[in-house]
Amino acid sequence: MSSEARERLLQYVSFNDAANEGVTPDQLVNDAISEALLNQPALRNCLIPGCFKQMDAISCMNGHKPPRPEWSGQGWRTLGSGTIFPAGGHICPDHVETVTDHLPRRLKLPSGRWSVECACSWTPTPQRWHGILRSMWEQHILTVTGKLPDAPPVTDPEHRTPLSDLTEADLADLYDRLWDAETDREETRQVARTCMTYYTSAVPALLGVQTSLEALRSRIVTDSRDWSSDKLDAWLWAVLVGLNCENTEAGHVHDDDCAGDQGLWDMARQHGIPTDQAIRTGQLRWWVANAIKVAKQIEEANPQ
Repeated sequence: MSSEARERLLQYVSFNDAANEGVTPDQLVNDAISEALLNQPALRNCLIPGCFKQMDAISCMNGHKPPRPEWSGQGWRTLGSGTIFPAGGHICPDHVETVTDHLPRRLKLPSGRWSVECACSWTPTPQRWHGILRSMWEQHILTVTGKLPDAPPVTDPEHRTPLSDLTEADLADLYDRLWDAETDREETRQVARTCMTYYTSAVPALLGVQTSLEALRSRIVTDSRDWSSDKLDAWLWAVLVGLNCENTEAGHVHDDDCAGDQGLWDMARQHGIPTDQAIRTGQLRWWVANAIKVAKQIEEANPQ
Protein backbone atom coordinates (compact mmCIF):
# COMPACT_ATOMS: atom_id res chain seq x y z
CA MET A 1 0.00 0.00 0.00
CA SER A 2 1.35 3.46 -0.91
CA SER A 3 2.20 5.95 1.83
CA GLU A 4 -0.56 8.32 0.61
CA ALA A 5 -3.20 5.58 0.81
CA ARG A 6 -1.95 4.61 4.24
CA GLU A 7 -2.19 8.20 5.46
CA ARG A 8 -5.78 8.44 4.19
CA LEU A 9 -6.61 5.25 6.05
CA LEU A 10 -5.10 6.64 9.25
CA GLN A 11 -7.48 9.62 9.06
CA TYR A 12 -10.43 7.25 9.59
CA VAL A 13 -8.92 5.69 12.74
CA SER A 14 -9.97 7.23 16.03
CA PHE A 15 -7.27 7.70 18.67
CA ASN A 16 -9.83 6.84 21.35
CA ASP A 17 -10.81 3.59 19.64
CA ALA A 18 -7.18 2.65 19.26
CA ALA A 19 -6.49 3.45 22.90
CA ASN A 20 -9.42 1.29 23.97
CA GLU A 21 -7.78 -1.61 22.14
CA GLY A 22 -4.44 -0.85 23.79
CA VAL A 23 -2.69 -0.03 20.49
CA THR A 24 -1.84 3.01 18.39
CA PRO A 25 -3.61 4.01 15.15
CA ASP A 26 -0.50 2.94 13.23
CA GLN A 27 -0.70 -0.53 14.74
CA LEU A 28 -4.40 -0.81 13.88
CA VAL A 29 -3.73 0.12 10.25
CA ASN A 30 -0.82 -2.35 10.09
CA ASP A 31 -3.03 -5.11 11.48
CA ALA A 32 -5.78 -4.30 8.97
CA ILE A 33 -3.31 -4.39 6.06
CA SER A 34 -1.80 -7.66 7.28
CA GLU A 35 -5.25 -9.23 7.71
CA ALA A 36 -6.28 -8.12 4.22
CA LEU A 37 -3.14 -9.62 2.68
CA LEU A 38 -3.46 -12.93 4.53
CA ASN A 39 -7.15 -13.35 3.71
CA GLN A 40 -7.23 -12.14 0.12
CA PRO A 41 -9.32 -14.45 -2.08
CA ALA A 42 -7.83 -17.08 -4.37
CA LEU A 43 -10.36 -17.08 -7.18
CA ARG A 44 -10.83 -20.10 -9.45
CA ASN A 45 -12.69 -19.91 -12.76
CA CYS A 46 -15.01 -22.48 -14.30
CA LEU A 47 -13.20 -24.30 -17.12
CA ILE A 48 -16.24 -24.18 -19.44
CA PRO A 49 -15.60 -21.55 -22.16
CA GLY A 50 -17.84 -18.52 -21.80
CA CYS A 51 -18.63 -19.16 -18.12
CA PHE A 52 -17.58 -16.28 -15.88
CA LYS A 53 -18.45 -17.81 -12.52
CA GLN A 54 -15.74 -17.85 -9.85
CA MET A 55 -15.20 -19.42 -6.44
CA ASP A 56 -12.83 -18.49 -3.61
CA ALA A 57 -10.63 -21.52 -2.98
CA ILE A 58 -9.32 -20.19 0.34
CA SER A 59 -12.80 -19.74 1.83
CA CYS A 60 -13.81 -23.13 0.50
CA MET A 61 -10.85 -24.86 2.15
CA ASN A 62 -11.03 -23.19 5.56
CA GLY A 63 -14.83 -23.24 5.75
CA HIS A 64 -15.18 -19.46 6.16
CA LYS A 65 -17.77 -17.29 4.47
CA PRO A 66 -16.46 -15.95 1.13
CA PRO A 67 -15.94 -12.17 0.74
CA ARG A 68 -18.77 -12.15 -1.81
CA PRO A 69 -21.79 -14.52 -1.95
CA GLU A 70 -21.16 -15.23 -5.64
CA TRP A 71 -17.69 -16.60 -4.75
CA SER A 72 -19.13 -19.47 -2.71
CA GLY A 73 -17.65 -22.91 -3.37
CA GLN A 74 -20.98 -24.64 -2.75
CA GLY A 75 -21.58 -27.23 -5.45
CA TRP A 76 -18.25 -26.69 -7.24
CA ARG A 77 -16.23 -29.72 -8.37
CA THR A 78 -12.52 -30.20 -8.98
CA LEU A 79 -11.19 -31.95 -12.06
CA GLY A 80 -8.13 -34.13 -11.51
CA SER A 81 -4.91 -34.12 -13.53
CA GLY A 82 -5.74 -37.30 -15.47
CA THR A 83 -7.42 -35.33 -18.27
CA ILE A 84 -6.36 -32.89 -21.00
CA PHE A 85 -5.90 -30.32 -18.21
CA PRO A 86 -2.43 -31.08 -16.76
CA ALA A 87 -3.00 -28.92 -13.68
CA GLY A 88 -6.63 -29.95 -13.22
CA GLY A 89 -9.49 -27.47 -13.20
CA HIS A 90 -12.66 -26.29 -11.47
CA ILE A 91 -16.29 -26.72 -12.52
CA CYS A 92 -19.18 -24.55 -11.37
CA PRO A 93 -22.47 -26.20 -10.30
CA ASP A 94 -24.16 -25.22 -13.58
CA HIS A 95 -21.69 -27.24 -15.67
CA VAL A 96 -20.93 -30.31 -13.54
CA GLU A 97 -23.27 -32.48 -15.61
CA THR A 98 -21.87 -31.14 -18.90
CA VAL A 99 -18.27 -31.92 -17.95
CA THR A 100 -19.26 -35.33 -16.57
CA ASP A 101 -20.94 -36.23 -19.87
CA HIS A 102 -17.94 -34.97 -21.85
CA LEU A 103 -14.99 -35.77 -19.57
CA PRO A 104 -11.87 -35.47 -21.79
CA ARG A 105 -8.88 -37.78 -21.47
CA ARG A 106 -5.66 -37.30 -23.39
CA LEU A 107 -4.56 -40.03 -25.81
CA LYS A 108 -1.05 -40.53 -27.17
CA LEU A 109 -1.18 -42.40 -30.47
CA PRO A 110 1.48 -44.80 -31.81
CA SER A 111 2.60 -42.22 -34.39
CA GLY A 112 3.53 -39.85 -31.57
CA ARG A 113 0.53 -37.62 -32.15
CA TRP A 114 -2.19 -36.70 -29.67
CA SER A 115 -5.97 -36.87 -29.52
CA VAL A 116 -8.87 -36.72 -27.03
CA GLU A 117 -11.06 -39.52 -25.71
CA CYS A 118 -14.31 -37.83 -24.71
CA ALA A 119 -16.86 -39.58 -22.50
CA CYS A 120 -19.44 -39.04 -25.26
CA SER A 121 -17.24 -41.02 -27.74
CA TRP A 122 -16.18 -37.88 -29.64
CA THR A 123 -12.58 -38.08 -30.86
CA PRO A 124 -10.96 -35.27 -32.89
CA THR A 125 -8.34 -35.46 -35.60
CA PRO A 126 -4.93 -36.36 -34.08
CA GLN A 127 -2.58 -33.43 -33.55
CA ARG A 128 1.20 -33.10 -33.38
CA TRP A 129 1.09 -30.91 -30.24
CA HIS A 130 -0.98 -31.90 -27.20
CA GLY A 131 -1.42 -28.28 -26.13
CA ILE A 132 -4.08 -27.75 -28.79
CA LEU A 133 -6.35 -30.46 -27.39
CA ARG A 134 -8.00 -28.16 -24.85
CA SER A 135 -9.08 -25.71 -27.56
CA MET A 136 -10.51 -28.56 -29.63
CA TRP A 137 -12.45 -29.89 -26.63
CA GLU A 138 -13.76 -26.40 -25.81
CA GLN A 139 -15.01 -26.08 -29.38
CA HIS A 140 -16.68 -29.47 -28.99
CA ILE A 141 -18.38 -28.30 -25.77
CA LEU A 142 -19.64 -25.12 -27.45
CA THR A 143 -21.01 -27.24 -30.29
CA VAL A 144 -22.88 -29.78 -28.14
CA THR A 145 -24.35 -27.00 -25.99
CA GLY A 146 -25.67 -25.24 -29.10
CA LYS A 147 -23.43 -22.18 -28.92
CA LEU A 148 -21.63 -23.14 -32.14
CA PRO A 149 -23.15 -24.72 -35.26
CA ASP A 150 -22.25 -28.30 -36.09
CA ALA A 151 -19.18 -28.70 -38.27
CA PRO A 152 -19.74 -30.45 -41.62
CA PRO A 153 -18.57 -34.09 -41.67
CA VAL A 154 -15.13 -34.75 -43.13
CA THR A 155 -16.63 -37.29 -45.54
CA ASP A 156 -19.17 -34.80 -46.95
CA PRO A 157 -18.34 -34.54 -50.69
CA GLU A 158 -19.39 -30.88 -50.76
CA HIS A 159 -16.73 -30.07 -48.17
CA ARG A 160 -14.06 -32.46 -49.35
CA THR A 161 -10.88 -30.89 -50.71
CA PRO A 162 -10.19 -31.91 -54.33
CA LEU A 163 -7.13 -34.11 -54.72
CA SER A 164 -5.47 -31.57 -57.00
CA ASP A 165 -5.72 -28.92 -54.24
CA LEU A 166 -4.01 -31.00 -51.57
CA THR A 167 -0.62 -29.70 -50.51
CA GLU A 168 2.36 -31.76 -49.43
CA ALA A 169 1.47 -31.05 -45.79
CA ASP A 170 -2.13 -32.23 -46.38
CA LEU A 171 -0.88 -35.48 -47.91
CA ALA A 172 1.55 -35.99 -45.03
CA ASP A 173 -1.35 -35.59 -42.60
CA LEU A 174 -3.43 -38.15 -44.50
CA TYR A 175 -0.53 -40.61 -44.45
CA ASP A 176 -0.18 -40.02 -40.71
CA ARG A 177 -3.83 -40.93 -40.23
CA LEU A 178 -3.38 -44.07 -42.31
CA TRP A 179 -0.36 -45.01 -40.18
CA ASP A 180 -2.41 -44.42 -37.04
CA ALA A 181 -5.15 -46.74 -38.31
CA GLU A 182 -2.71 -49.52 -39.25
CA THR A 183 -0.76 -49.44 -36.01
CA ASP A 184 -3.85 -48.96 -33.84
CA ARG A 185 -5.17 -52.37 -34.86
CA GLU A 186 -2.23 -54.34 -33.46
CA GLU A 187 -1.83 -52.04 -30.48
CA THR A 188 -5.53 -52.44 -29.65
CA ARG A 189 -5.11 -56.21 -29.55
CA GLN A 190 -2.10 -55.89 -27.27
CA VAL A 191 -3.96 -53.47 -25.01
CA ALA A 192 -6.94 -55.83 -24.84
CA ARG A 193 -4.72 -58.76 -23.84
CA THR A 194 -2.92 -56.65 -21.23
CA CYS A 195 -6.21 -55.31 -19.84
CA MET A 196 -7.59 -58.82 -19.48
CA THR A 197 -4.44 -59.93 -17.65
CA TYR A 198 -4.61 -57.00 -15.27
CA TYR A 199 -8.36 -57.42 -14.83
CA THR A 200 -8.13 -61.05 -13.78
CA SER A 201 -5.50 -60.20 -11.15
CA ALA A 202 -6.77 -56.80 -9.98
CA VAL A 203 -10.47 -57.57 -9.58
CA PRO A 204 -10.08 -60.27 -6.89
CA ALA A 205 -7.69 -57.99 -5.01
CA LEU A 206 -10.11 -55.05 -5.25
CA LEU A 207 -13.03 -57.17 -4.05
CA GLY A 208 -10.90 -58.35 -1.13
CA VAL A 209 -10.04 -54.75 -0.27
CA GLN A 210 -13.75 -53.90 -0.40
CA THR A 211 -14.55 -56.67 2.06
CA SER A 212 -11.78 -55.55 4.41
CA LEU A 213 -12.73 -51.87 4.30
CA GLU A 214 -16.42 -52.59 4.88
CA ALA A 215 -15.54 -54.85 7.81
CA LEU A 216 -13.40 -52.07 9.33
CA ARG A 217 -16.17 -49.53 8.79
CA SER A 218 -18.75 -51.81 10.38
CA ARG A 219 -16.47 -52.41 13.36
CA ILE A 220 -15.94 -48.69 13.89
CA VAL A 221 -19.54 -47.50 13.57
CA THR A 222 -20.81 -50.18 15.96
CA ASP A 223 -18.19 -49.42 18.62
CA SER A 224 -19.49 -47.50 21.63
CA ARG A 225 -16.39 -45.35 22.09
CA ASP A 226 -16.34 -41.62 21.28
CA TRP A 227 -14.35 -41.51 18.03
CA SER A 228 -14.31 -37.70 17.95
CA SER A 229 -12.42 -37.06 21.20
CA ASP A 230 -9.03 -38.47 20.16
CA LYS A 231 -7.16 -37.00 17.18
CA LEU A 232 -6.10 -40.37 15.72
CA ASP A 233 -9.55 -41.89 16.25
CA ALA A 234 -11.19 -38.92 14.54
CA TRP A 235 -8.79 -39.21 11.60
CA LEU A 236 -9.51 -42.94 11.23
CA TRP A 237 -13.24 -42.23 11.25
CA ALA A 238 -12.78 -39.50 8.61
CA VAL A 239 -10.90 -41.88 6.29
CA LEU A 240 -12.80 -45.13 6.82
CA VAL A 241 -16.33 -43.85 7.48
CA GLY A 242 -16.34 -40.26 6.27
CA LEU A 243 -17.37 -37.00 7.90
CA ASN A 244 -18.96 -35.21 4.94
CA CYS A 245 -22.05 -36.00 2.91
CA GLU A 246 -21.18 -38.28 -0.02
CA ASN A 247 -24.47 -38.04 -1.88
CA THR A 248 -23.61 -37.36 -5.55
CA GLU A 249 -27.17 -37.43 -6.90
CA ALA A 250 -28.08 -34.51 -9.16
CA GLY A 251 -30.03 -31.82 -7.35
CA HIS A 252 -29.04 -32.96 -3.86
CA VAL A 253 -28.89 -30.09 -1.37
CA HIS A 254 -27.20 -30.50 2.01
CA ASP A 255 -29.67 -30.32 4.89
CA ASP A 256 -30.15 -31.61 8.45
CA ASP A 257 -30.67 -35.16 7.17
CA CYS A 258 -27.15 -35.48 5.76
CA ALA A 259 -23.64 -34.85 7.06
CA GLY A 260 -23.19 -31.64 5.03
CA ASP A 261 -19.81 -30.51 3.72
CA GLN A 262 -18.20 -29.06 6.85
CA GLY A 263 -17.67 -32.17 8.99
CA LEU A 264 -14.05 -32.65 7.91
CA TRP A 265 -13.19 -28.99 8.55
CA ASP A 266 -14.91 -29.07 11.94
CA MET A 267 -12.78 -32.08 12.90
CA ALA A 268 -9.62 -30.35 11.66
CA ARG A 269 -10.35 -27.25 13.73
CA GLN A 270 -11.22 -29.33 16.79
CA HIS A 271 -7.89 -31.16 16.76
CA GLY A 272 -5.69 -28.43 15.27
CA ILE A 273 -5.03 -30.29 12.01
CA PRO A 274 -3.38 -28.06 9.35
CA THR A 275 -5.32 -27.27 6.17
CA ASP A 276 -3.03 -29.30 3.88
CA GLN A 277 -3.40 -32.39 6.08
CA ALA A 278 -7.19 -31.95 6.18
CA ILE A 279 -7.28 -31.78 2.38
CA ARG A 280 -5.11 -34.91 2.21
CA THR A 281 -7.51 -36.68 4.58
CA GLY A 282 -10.40 -35.80 2.27
CA GLN A 283 -8.47 -37.26 -0.66
CA LEU A 284 -7.77 -40.48 1.23
CA ARG A 285 -11.47 -40.76 2.07
CA TRP A 286 -12.34 -40.31 -1.61
CA TRP A 287 -10.02 -43.17 -2.60
CA VAL A 288 -11.53 -45.47 0.02
CA ALA A 289 -15.12 -44.63 -0.97
CA ASN A 290 -14.30 -44.87 -4.67
CA ALA A 291 -12.62 -48.27 -4.28
CA ILE A 292 -15.74 -49.62 -2.56
CA LYS A 293 -17.98 -48.03 -5.20
CA VAL A 294 -16.02 -49.52 -8.11
CA ALA A 295 -15.92 -52.95 -6.45
CA LYS A 296 -19.70 -52.88 -6.06
CA GLN A 297 -20.10 -51.91 -9.71
CA ILE A 298 -17.95 -54.89 -10.72
CA GLU A 299 -20.04 -57.21 -8.54
CA GLU A 300 -23.28 -55.91 -10.04
CA ALA A 301 -21.93 -56.26 -13.60
CA ASN A 302 -20.65 -59.80 -12.95
CA PRO A 303 -23.08 -61.51 -10.56
CA GLN A 304 -21.94 -64.94 -9.44
